[in-house]
Order: sequence, then structure tokens, then C-alpha cells
Amino acid sequence: MSSPLTVRIIQFFTWSGNLIPQIFIIISLLIIDFEKGYQVAWIWFWGYAINLILKNTIKKARPNKALWRIPHVNGHSFPSGHSLTSLVLYWSIARVFEIEAPLVYIFYTWPFLLGLSRLYLRVHHLEDVVCGWIIAYMYLLWMC
Repeated sequence: MSSPLTVRIIQFFTWSGNLIPQIFIIISLLIIDFEKGYQVAWIWFWGYAINLILKNTIKKARPNKALWRIPHVNGHSFPSGHSLTSLVLYWSIARVFEIEAPLVYIFYTWPFLLGLSRLYLRVHHLEDVVCGWIIAYMYLLWMC
């Protein structure tokens, strides 16, 4: 599974969990429906804050840099911010905007594909990604 196309697809998933694309999505939601967009933005913001607090408190090292399949990654490893914030963002969009089937399945599966991309690229340990999802899910249970 290392054809150039596969790697590009996986890099796209990982890119979609970066801060700039997530902010772009939030801004787009605010334009589409300010009230609902604001609700999602608030949920996402605090999810992002939880991620930063945990990363900077625990300070777990990433896997060996020699194993990475991408050239540059910042920050600590636990929890996977891509896994945590993408699950918070996409699931809160699905909930607040009342997205229905079949489109809602994209919102529910995207964060898992994104988290798996972080494992494929070898920039996180399995527990970083899984705990990112679990923390996000617990947070969403409380918020939504």
C-alpha cells in the first residue's frame, strides 16, 4: 500500500485534519448558517483547547522520526490532535446541522480515516489515535 496515489490520498486525509482546513470549514459553516456554525465553532474550539492542554501536559514523544512517511510534524504525540479535533468537528457538524443519511456517514467515518492516516504516516502510536477518538467522543457526549 505505498503507491503514489495511495500516499497522496492518505496525505489528503491527514491534511484535512490540520488547523487551517478546520478553520476554513468553521468559517464556511458560519456563512451558511451563523447560529449553527457558531455552535459548532464553540464545540470545536473547546475540543481543540482540550487537545492542546493534554498534549502540553503529557508531552509524549512521537514515534522515531526515521520511521515517518512525511517530512515534518510538530508537537507532542498524545493525544492525536488530528483524531480528536476532526471527530469533534465532523460529528458536531452532523449533529448540529442535522445531517441525514447517506451524507451523515461521511461525517461519521472521515475522522476514523483521518486517524488511520496518522498511523500509516507513522507519526503517532496506536494509543494516541484511539485515545484521541475516545476523548473526543466523551467530550461530545457531554457537549451535545
